[in-house]
Amino acid sequence: MSLSTSGMLATIRRAIAASPLWGRLPGGDSSPCITFRDYMHLCLYDAEYGYYRSGGIRVGRSGDFYTSAHIGNVMGRQLAAWIARHVQQWFPGAGHVEVVDWGGGTGRLGSQMLDTWQSSGGAGTSFRLTVVDANPAHLEEARKALADAIAAGRAAVMEAKEAECHDWKRVPAVIVANELLDAFPVHRLVMEDGLLREQGVAWDEASARPVFCSMAPTRPELAAWLQQQQVRLAERQVTEIGLEGAEWMVQMADRLGDAVIILIDYGDGTQELTGSHRMDGTLMMYERHVAHTDPFRHPGEQDMTAHVDFDLVRAFAARANWTEWWYGTQKRFLVESGVLEQLSNHSITDPFHPVVRHNRAIRQLLLSDGMSELFKVQVWSRRSS
Repeated sequence: MSLSTSGMLATIRRAIAASPLWGRLPGGDSSPCITFRDYMHLCLYDAEYGYYRSGGIRVGRSGDFYTSAHIGNVMGRQLAAWIARHVQQWFPGAGHVEVVDWGGGTGRLGSQMLDTWQSSGGAGTSFRLTVVDANPAHLEEARKALADAIAAGRAAVMEAKEAECHDWKRVPAVIVANELLDAFPVHRLVMEDGLLREQGVAWDEASARPVFCSMAPTRPELAAWLQQQQVRLAERQVTEIGLEGAEWMVQMADRLGDAVIILIDYGDGTQELTGSHRMDGTLMMYERHVAHTDPFRHPGEQDMTAHVDFDLVRAFAARANWTEWWYGTQKRFLVESGVLEQLSNHSITDPFHPVVRHNRAIRQLLLSDGMSELFKVQVWSRRSS
């Protein structure tokens, strides 16, 4: 066991011991516990041992998972071109627009967008990029990747807590959130003996590790959302509700003036995510590019993620006066952005030739394992007055 994992386990144990909540263990005994949401938050965002706040680079070949920005430069180029094509519809007459890659990791997607705008002229609009992230290793790598643009005043890198206090209202802003909402902690609900319960986490002294327990739902919004969507879980069925990811849309409305938010993430609507074929929910862990379903295996050393409920996002966004501008699959988004025009006819046999690799990246984004259908793009716009 690594020092980081042992430190994370000690932190979890202390949090459970200090919690006022009690849950029911599988054997029927009662035990102090915390919600699964709080457990996930500790594992991902604890200041000392959290997955996204400590350790090295978490994304890419040397990390635990890939994003679309790591499949060539296709996503960044198409996203930049799409933004440039529509920016005057969102912000008529705007000469300067701030683009914020929120949760931008190592700056790879942001660099791709900046390069595209620089080579194309940005369709007459001046774009300035800010990469926001919480991981110190990611921020350092982003500063290296964007060093020239930062020196030229065309880019900046900002820690997430600083960004949450920053004034983004001075100029029109486009917020890009590529695989951001899936990283927010989620509540997990389970149907037990015909009653809706919330899944919690207790501490098992015998195994010296966390274990599942159940309790009454800790937030009324959880049961209310399922009731509103006319969802009744099957016996023993588990589902996730990402309240914090949806609430982020409300929080961003208070930080922005005239703005557009582009969400790119894997997920679906409530009915699909709570269907009978999803008895175990959608929670997944990723470690060294291997996916598994045990949230207690290496807490703090593995990514934890759940599918985004875009219906839930839609409900919260409406409260903050966001207008849904576009919604569809990533595949449809890429096709409508003109990605097929980027394919090149060739007779090159070298699989590592740039032309061949670029074509392969396009095919991978459009066809690979159905991921382009699972990933959705949701675009929101909002005027400050």
